Amino acid sequence: MDNEEKFDRDEVFINNLNSTLFVRRDYDLKDFDYEWLDKIEEILPYIDNILRNPKRFIINEEEIVKVELARKVTVESVIHLTQHTNLIQKIEDNGDVKPSKILNINKEESLDTYENRFIHTLLNNLRMFFEQRVEETSGSSYCLDKNILQYEANTSVFGENLKISMDLSDVSKIVKEHSGSKNNMSFADRVRKAKTQIDGFFGTELMVNLTRLHVPPVRSPIKKTNVILKNPNFRKAEELWNYIQTFESKDKKEKEKRDFFDKGVLKNEYDQAFLMAFIANKNFINSSSQATETAIINQMIQRLVDNLLDTDPDITEDKLQEIFNKQIKLIKDKNKRREESIYGIFSDRFIRENSSMNEVLKLFRNEVSK
Repeated sequence: MDNEEKFDRDEVFINNLNSTLFVRRDYDLKDFDYEWLDKIEEILPYIDNILRNPKRFIINEEEIVKVELARKVTVESVIHLTQHTNLIQKIEDNGDVKPSKILNINKEESLDTYENRFIHTLLNNLRMFFEQRVEETSGSSYCLDKNILQYEANTSVFGENLKISMDLSDVSKIVKEHSGSKNNMSFADRVRKAKTQIDGFFGTELMVNLTRLHVPPVRSPIKKTNVILKNPNFRKAEELWNYIQTFESKDKKEKEKRDFFDKGVLKNEYDQAFLMAFIANKNFINSSSQATETAIINQMIQRLVDNLLDTDPDITEDKLQEIFNKQIKLIKDKNKRREESIYGIFSDRFIRENSSMNEVLKLFRNEVSK
């Protein structure tokens, strides 16, 4: 067939073509971020410093008791007695005063300060935040991309009825190495260490004492007391408080599941592939093997150029030449690297075999010389 007839045949093929491309797409991406664990690890030592030396204040409990039950007579007790003379039982001739009752002051230390209640609330929030983040990010990051394509087409060319059916399953799953590892510690080890520290904090005097007293939790905004403003440990604790309160996950989670019939570029590429298969088959039947190979290559190039021109009608010959030369160079370089790799394998094998043979000959000569 001359070029004009082949062109007419190809046009008839495309004009009579009836094709469908069904696509089933299943895409699932999970990419976890572990900044939250870095932040917790950074600030836990500062909280530990606070819990080892908690801030206390003195509570004075005043009560009027019988003088014989008074534990200690203080200056405050004497002043109170001078102000409440009704508590004086009698005054001796020598001037000694004998009270019936007296003010007794009991001094006790307390941990129930605003700063300590802030730490108590922070640790309760931290434990819930920590457990939630561990649950949500314990798996490895991965990307699953699964595409199932079903292409069916039929056409007729000068009385020939042609039909094709093809199924293609394209599945790729990339599981990333766990990005939560750090400083030669796996994510699991880091979580275990942080959890041990956090759980240990709940056994400290401050946490046990305030939990027993059922102190109310503090609320945002945090009061800027002198301790919270000036103490470096409390400043770091407030930093963690603000981080938890304003936390927004940076985890990437994308999911797509849909079925559709493609009617665009992808379907057109399959139509062209069907046409190329038809052309190759006709050439194989009608020509010798050598002529067939040449004809197939020529027509493949012709169809490729046609597609390029359809995509960009203004493309120049120089640009086409540049594209072909670039692709030819890439293929030649690839083949050269493959040949060099094969040569290297055989060369190494030959050297090893030759070395072994020399060792055998050396041993043989030694035995003969004995």
